Amino acid sequence: MQMKSIALFLAALFVLFFAPALRAANIIATGSGNWSSTVPDAPWPNGMVPGSNDAVDVESPFTVVVDTNVAIQYIYGSGTVKMGTNTTLLVLDTAGAYGTVGLGTLDASAPGNTVIYAGNPFWAKHQNYYNLMFSNTIVTNQISFWNGTVNSQDPAAAMTIAGNMTVVGKIKVQEGDDFTILGDLFLGTNSVWDCSSFNLTVAGHTTVEGQMEDLDGANGADVFNDMTIQSSGIWNLLDSTNYFVYGNLTNYGRLIGIAYASINFNGIGVITGNPITLPTLTFNGTNIIGTTITLFTNTPSLNGTLVFDIARTNQMILMSYPPANILTLDYGGALVVTNTGPAPMSGSTYQLFNASSFGGGFNSLTLPPLPPGLSWADNLYADGSISVTGTVILPPAITSLQYDPITRQFTLTWTSMPGALYSIQETSGLEALSWTTLASNIPSGGNSTTYTVTMPAGTAGFLRVYQQ
Repeated sequence: MQMKSIALFLAALFVLFFAPALRAANIIATGSGNWSSTVPDAPWPNGMVPGSNDAVDVESPFTVVVDTNVAIQYIYGSGTVKMGTNTTLLVLDTAGAYGTVGLGTLDASAPGNTVIYAGNPFWAKHQNYYNLMFSNTIVTNQISFWNGTVNSQDPAAAMTIAGNMTVVGKIKVQEGDDFTILGDLFLGTNSVWDCSSFNLTVAGHTTVEGQMEDLDGANGADVFNDMTIQSSGIWNLLDSTNYFVYGNLTNYGRLIGIAYASINFNGIGVITGNPITLPTLTFNGTNIIGTTITLFTNTPSLNGTLVFDIARTNQMILMSYPPANILTLDYGGALVVTNTGPAPMSGSTYQLFNASSFGGGFNSLTLPPLPPGLSWADNLYADGSISVTGTVILPPAITSLQYDPITRQFTLTWTSMPGALYSIQETSGLEALSWTTLASNIPSGGNSTTYTVTMPAGTAGFLRVYQQ
């Protein structure tokens, strides 16, 4: 969900939830039942359904089922609140000190349900959710959600989000335990996600408008599928080597890192967007290089397949830092070069890699086809480039044809290449095009060649000229 859609969604929820809020009270459930029920004591006293200004106390053994979209200040008690399918619970918590942390059980496993913490997310229960949103539409300063141990009532928990996770507003999510998101992760403009020390896994698409960071090196493992860094976004790898991308990386913002900061590309994807500058990268999968990548301090590990398109000017650059250091780019894995543009011309050079020197070797090298007469020159060990040599061989085109019915001779003139040899062939009929050679090893006459052949008696067919 993009930022504009999220803003509209939240606005609609606030209009819907705040409209009937005419009171403020502490509502104590006196039985079990659906949240929207007006039946006395099933679950609310006198059937008085809580509103957006109210707090709710649900004590054991009661269970209240959220069967519609609900807004509430906060929920506490030893009982259970259970989310219904495709319902939304908006926890406003304008005081910023309660949330749901004081509730015995919040069952948010129903398909499609969403729990939104609009106040201080610090007081969100550490547990599994289906869809989870931190929006911070109440507090003006940045506040944190830490899924580590707060107290005995709210211990650290490895959290699994079955659907999507959305963080918007001035919020910092700091992992105190593992996070697994089976849908998409959206990190808004003013938000920060700190992956330090623990594991973050996002199975869907990750969108970063704020900042993604890891502050403690190689502890934990942070795994993404497709990832987009928007123009306002920053991916601060710092000194971490624990990032893995299995799909596409699109960078419209900034990637920054020091020392050994790296991304491990382990799947199949495209690296595109703004140029990337990092200490190093590891390639274990198949990656299309759709932007220029500059690496310093450490050489990359090229174990997978790198794909370059010569219709673009992207390249991988290895530069020394500080400049006095000389770095060698060691080739490895497979190199595939494609061409989605015009056919290359003789003399064209394509710079794929740029470094002080080159070593290692590719297990395989695949280059795009060239027009007849041209060939590839492999300069990868000399200067990191490939180039095109030779002269294009143009197919002959018949420019003149004369026939003498008495001698049954055809005189043909065609465009030719100097130094080439040609043959003339004919078919024995007008339907089955089975070619028979009438003349071969005809020397070129320069740019134009003329030759006379005699057609066999009784034949009717076609003639053609081809270069041997």
